[in-house]
Amino acid sequence: MQREITQTCDVFEKNGEVRQAGWARSSVFVYNEPQSKTSGKHCERDCYFISNGEVSLYLSVENLGLEFAIKIAVADLKRGGVISDFVVKKLNLIKNELPEAGDNGEFLYTDKRVQLQLTNTPQGRFLKCDFIDFANIKNLYFNLHLEKTTGESLNELAPFERNRKYFYLKRFVPKFTASGVIRVGGMEYSLNENTSVAYFDWTRFCKPRHHYYQRLSADCLTGGHRISLCLASRVGDNRFGNENSFFADGRIFKLSNINVKGHPKRLDRPFYFQGGTSAVDITFKPFTVKGSAMMARMDKTSVIFGRLYGTINNVNLPEPLVLDNMQAHLIFTEF
Repeated sequence: MQREITQTCDVFEKNGEVRQAGWARSSVFVYNEPQSKTSGKHCERDCYFISNGEVSLYLSVENLGLEFAIKIAVADLKRGGVISDFVVKKLNLIKNELPEAGDNGEFLYTDKRVQLQLTNTPQGRFLKCDFIDFANIKNLYFNLHLEKTTGESLNELAPFERNRKYFYLKRFVPKFTASGVIRVGGMEYSLNENTSVAYFDWTRFCKPRHHYYQRLSADCLTGGHRISLCLASRVGDNRFGNENSFFADGRIFKLSNINVKGHPKRLDRPFYFQGGTSAVDITFKPFTVKGSAMMARMDKTSVIFGRLYGTINNVNLPEPLVLDNMQAHLIFTEF
């Protein structure tokens, strides 16, 4: 049974354990990190995905213990092809703090090859990057403004079964439009707020063991509507909530457990997602280039670009939601 949380609450009790588990339509979970007994071991990940149907940009900034990483992929969805690169700093003794507040704060990282600036404002986000010798062959530059729109978000809090001092806190926010420019090599892509969308994926966690994580996501304008999707594998104790959900014009619809069929070693083949009594019946078909899946490999993360086909049935919808040739992506990562 999924438990919807509607009142604002702290993540941690005074004894450092997770207060309650469940999901919410807005950011009701207050991340009171100093109350946690494992605060020095917390990991954090800020992930952005921006697309206009022609180009997609994946950006992930991660603090995972003593490891810091920046991962970036640019996919040309019309011509076919992905270019990607990443920076990993091992045994990073100086922690690069990511902004905790959604409406203020700034992150700045600079080294010999990369300058990345992320700025949060009450109206949205600014993302700016210069990456020299991106993928060792080209330079990457982007300057993007993400403007916040109205709508709900997915918020999940899950402890771990045996020790509630370990936790997984998730916010999936598909309610931004995007404008600006992306340049990589000799290609330039212009994005405007009428045809470009973006989601923000925010996670904070502390876990007792290694995890392999898989997420199918989509965020598109199709048929005059904005449709977003988040289907993810299990992290922590999900008896009272999970990440599985879809959005139609800013409204969230929760989904139950999803069965996934696919072969992680044959990423060029389709993946099948099913749940309930025909509630979810989706096929993800990767784009292929010369017979290989169109994907980016960045350290312990892989992003596969493709399309969705199938239907989602929900009692709150007047008719089934048909996904026909809808752009999507699969993310595999270890943490």
